Amino acid sequence: MAIYHNPRRNRWVAQVTYQSRRASQSCLTRAEARLVEGALLQKLTKEVTDAPRPDSGRAVCSAYLEDLARRRKSAESIARSSDTIKRLSEFFGSRMDQAFSALADTDLYAFRLARIEKRVRPSTLNRDFRTIRAIWHQALPDRRFPKGLFMPEDETRVRWLEADQEAAVLARLRSPFAEMVRLAALTLMRVTEIRTLRRPQVSLSRGIIMLPKGKGGPGIVVLNTEARRILRRQLSAHTQDYVFPNAHGGPYSRGHIGRVWRAAARSVGLRDFTFYDLRHHGATRVLNLGFSVPIVMGLGRWKSERMMRRYAAVTDKTLRKAAEALSAKAEVGTTPDLDLPPDEHNA
Repeated sequence: MAIYHNPRRNRWVAQVTYQSRRASQSCLTRAEARLVEGALLQKLTKEVTDAPRPDSGRAVCSAYLEDLARRRKSAESIARSSDTIKRLSEFFGSRMDQAFSALADTDLYAFRLARIEKRVRPSTLNRDFRTIRAIWHQALPDRRFPKGLFMPEDETRVRWLEADQEAAVLARLRSPFAEMVRLAALTLMRVTEIRTLRRPQVSLSRGIIMLPKGKGGPGIVVLNTEARRILRRQLSAHTQDYVFPNAHGGPYSRGHIGRVWRAAARSVGLRDFTFYDLRHHGATRVLNLGFSVPIVMGLGRWKSERMMRRYAAVTDKTLRKAAEALSAKAEVGTTPDLDLPPDEHNA
């Protein structure tokens, strides 16, 4: 700490150094500089105390987000990772300022229990833990990530709407949310792909949307006649860059769209149908029209058949025709009897 006089400016300067941090302030009098000196020391001490450690949970999480940006991951991926980190910070509080390696397996199980008590879906919880596991492997490569944290997901969950249900929900939505919902069902696009859709990505003459790198990677969405009509009206209604701009010209947030959708869906009795389920709804409709799983995978840009198999099981008309054929053959007696003794044939 030091106090000196600056003759050029005719000021007294209080200067303080604390653990490589420095602060200074000019004053009119030496006595004022003495008072300021103590305040500067308190300020630097607090800054050092509050600063995150290089190996702290906060620093490790920040480094992970920076790495995602450096690897040019999509804005959606970075946003979801940020949401997970926010939930970790809310749960662990000041412990995030301690060494990340101090987190024990039991801490993560406690975090999982807290999320379960909030009735978070297994798929959402697992998404959080995939992010946490990635942070863990980056910060603690030699330490095993706890087993058993991931929840079993409902692989049988299939959601689609009947025509009257879809019409009822659309009737409760104002523009541009009704258009966004209809586009989701027609194109199998994700909510972020729709809400952040920009004018240059849409080619109505070619009937396609060119998507940047995202969850499904760069891709092309094929537009049918109705989807083109929706986008043509939307683009002619304004001059903004975003196809579905909010009042400020930017994109609507996921939360805003989710709230609007839930209110409309619940008003017509749909309690367990999310905006994302519109993607499932569109896939089911295409399969019901007789198109094959590989074709629908191409439309929805799915990378594996795992997701699509459940839809095929409940909508494939060939399967249903085969089941009916078995019944018809049994009725006309064309199905050969089992090789059983005569008394058992009549049993």
